[in-house]
Amino acid sequence: MYERRKLRKSPRYTPPRGIKLERRRRFEPTIATKSGINVRSKYEKKCADFLFENKIEFQYEPLILLAGKQYRPDFFLPDQNLFLEICGYNHMPFYVDRVGFKRQLYEKHNLRAIFIHYNGKGSLEEELKKSLAAYGFQFRQ
Repeated sequence: MYERRKLRKSPRYTPPRGIKLERRRRFEPTIATKSGINVRSKYEKKCADFLFENKIEFQYEPLILLAGKQYRPDFFLPDQNLFLEICGYNHMPFYVDRVGFKRQLYEKHNLRAIFIHYNGKGSLEEELKKSLAAYGFQFRQ
């Protein structure tokens, strides 16, 4: 007869067969904002709070399809049909390349988008005010 090989035990915990565990997501939005949504980074939190305080309607990470692929821009301002991307990892070459690719993709599909390159120095709110003022937004002083 054939001999059955004994399986080695793994040091990691494995649940018994038939039990389905919820899959852990890698990078879930966990930072709460004033508007009640959760975001992924502190820069996105500052941006969401700024938009909420200035009564600018926005959607966080809406799913869009471009060229047969799915993308999730940081913010979408539906009243102005404008996408808003907060770029905070400008010191990483692959991130800069990805931002350049997204910029070309938005231009190719005639989508209006603002890319805010923020490195933590200065005020993100002031950068947002300058960038949004070019699209007709008015803010109180």
